[in-house]
Parts: sequence; structure tokens; C-alpha cells
Amino acid sequence: MTVSCAPLAAHPCCLEKRFSLLCCFGISLMAAVLLIPKPSDACDDLPRFEFMKPNATKPSYNPGDIVYFVCRPGYKPIVPPLPMSSVCQPNNMWTPLEEACTGKQCQNPGEPANGRVVAVNASFSFGSQVHYSCNEGYQLRGESILYCVISVTDEKKVVWNDDPPLCIRIMCPPPGKIPNGKYTGSEKDEFEYNEVVTYSCNPSNGPDEYSLVGESNLICSGNGVWSSNPPECKVVKCPFPDPENGRLLSGFRKKYYYKATVTFECSPGYYHEGENIAVCGSDSTWEPAKPTCLKEPESPHTTMPPSSTTTPPGPRPSPGDDSNPDGTKTLGGGIIAVIVISVLAVVVALCGFLYYRHKKKGTYQTGESHREVKFNSL
Repeated sequence: MTVSCAPLAAHPCCLEKRFSLLCCFGISLMAAVLLIPKPSDACDDLPRFEFMKPNATKPSYNPGDIVYFVCRPGYKPIVPPLPMSSVCQPNNMWTPLEEACTGKQCQNPGEPANGRVVAVNASFSFGSQVHYSCNEGYQLRGESILYCVISVTDEKKVVWNDDPPLCIRIMCPPPGKIPNGKYTGSEKDEFEYNEVVTYSCNPSNGPDEYSLVGESNLICSGNGVWSSNPPECKVVKCPFPDPENGRLLSGFRKKYYYKATVTFECSPGYYHEGENIAVCGSDSTWEPAKPTCLKEPESPHTTMPPSSTTTPPGPRPSPGDDSNPDGTKTLGGGIIAVIVISVLAVVVALCGFLYYRHKKKGTYQTGESHREVKFNSL
């Protein structure tokens, strides 16, 4: 059977004579394929969770497909177990699924001797951390913070990233020897925390004794260091404090060694700067300086210390005189009082006048409000 190709026919197989039956069949088959409805097999993206992941994935999911989830490394299923699978539904939605995994637990590290451990999140689960600290008198040796991590040798286990630290007793080395002196416990090789050593000077072979300059007591403090440097033993001798134009009040002695203190006073007509106390310093000089009395400056009428306030020379005003130092007159206290009383009397009279006028003005009629009222006297 053949198809006739009339000149006026609109069938695509009859446009030209070279088209055959095979051409018509191919076109018809292609149209049929395009008209076949496509199935809806694209489900939404898989749900995502923090502690679990899909066991296997594929590019697309059809309704009815099931996806199984497993816990991520470092986590384990919750007890009692919860569902860990989801189904692709015909409406392209996955069945609801909750987080079903929780962190694995690291072993309790325990309290260190002479110290303590604090769990930051009150937990030893995977990803948590613990902080170590030592009691007073002890110092930490090792890492102060540990983390719960996945084991390098077994990914199914979680362990602490390092060994727990130790709290070691704080010890100080010997504080050091000094010339012409010694300290207590010098036979020991180390000293415990808060232990005290006391320095003292040896007897002198010369005419002057040694003075201990610096701290006599040293304490073994934190981090194994002493509270200060060792002191010195040396001869400190100040000259006799004979203040020129003055005299000593206290501190009399034959020799003045380190920290000797004296007080002095100045003769009439002289003064001292600062306090009248002097101390023998570590460099064999008086501190703040050698006791010195300075002469007071002279004035035309009287001699007074520089710190005193004096009245400028000139005639003093006599009692009852109202003149200023420059010769101008000032008002006396009585005149000022009279002026104040007069001003107050004028104010009171004016207020009474205004009140009387206002009260009388209210008795007039409205039509006579513009009439002028005359007062012969105020």
C-alpha cells in the first residue's frame, strides 16, 4: 500500500516525492514519545542533621524511596533509639525525622592531686573541654586545657587529646650568698613555697660595723622566684650632723650608721626647708640632705620667715577710718544700713499705693473706667 502525493496535499510526507514511508513512520514515532507524560520522580533535597548523615546518596529520589541515616564520627545513637530513616512521599516531601545521635563520652579525667578540673560545658562528651588549675603553692606541669577528640587509632572511640597535667609543689632555688653576710637555711638545696629566709651581717673586723642594706627577709613566692633580690652588707657611716646656725634636738650618738635618725632646730633668725628630720642613707649621706638652717630675709621693719605673710609698709588705718589703702573713701557700715532701710520703705509704700488704687478702681462704673483719678500726695 502506498500513499499518493497529490500536489495540493499538506501531509509532510508528500512535500517531495523522495520522502518514503520510513520518513512518515519516524515522524509519527517522535510525536508519540513527546506526548507520553513524564513521571514526577524529583523529591526535595535530603534533610540535613548536625550529628548524623545519609548512609548512601544518589542524584534523585522517586516516591517510595527510603534513605537510611547513620551517626557521624564521634557520635552514637540515642538510647532509647529513634527512627533513623526517611521516605520520599508522593508529594515530593520527606517523612519527618528528628536528630537521633548524641556525642560519645570521653573518660572522666578525675581531679588531679593538689588541684582541680572544671568541665566547661559540665560534660565530657565529644567536642567538650576541661580546664585544670592547681591549689596555692603548686604549679601546673602539662597542658592546662584538654579536648575530647576522635581517637587516632580507632575512629569509633573518643579520647582526650593529651595526658592530664600534674600539680607540682612550688620550690625555689637558694637565694644567693652575699659578701660579709649569711642567711638562714643556707645548707638546703631548695626551699618550699612561702618559706622565709633571713639575712644578717657578719661581725666587722674594722672599727665600723656592717649595715644590712635591703630586705632582710625573702619569701619563696609563685613560679619559684624570691620576693626580692638579696640585700648587701657594707659599712654605711654618715658624718656628724652638726647643723650650721642650729642645734640637734635628738639622736645624739658617737657614730651614725645606716638609718640613724636625728632631729634639729634652727637658731633665732634662721629657718629650715622641709621637715626637721634627717636620716643616714645607704650611700653614707644624710637624706634628704645635711641639716641646714637658712637665714631669714631682712625687711625694713621686721624679719619674718619667708612662709609668713606680712602687711605692706604704710600707715595703718585708724579705727573708724573709712579710707582704703590707696586713699579712696569707703562707705561705713552705718551708712549702708540706712540706705537699705530707706529702699525697703520706698518699696513698701509703692506696693500700698498700687493696692489702694486697684481696690478703689473697682468701685467705678464701666463707663467711667477712663476717668483720671488725681492724687495730691503719695
